[in-house]
Amino acid sequence: MTDEEKEKARSIKIKVNGKEISLNPFTTHILGNTIWAMVSSLKLEEKPNRIEIELSQ
Repeated sequence: MTDEEKEKARSIKIKVNGKEISLNPFTTHILGNTIWAMVSSLKLEEKPNRIEIELSQ
């Protein structure tokens, strides 16, 4: 992972029922890097710049 990708991984926002929840630096790092790694392993036509995930029940 490049330095640029690591920096992007530190920028993560999670909303639950429309309300943003705060994340500590450790959680931000773990979640961000995990998501970037998973998406980066996919065979995509171009390199991801922004990843959006929406989960509903």
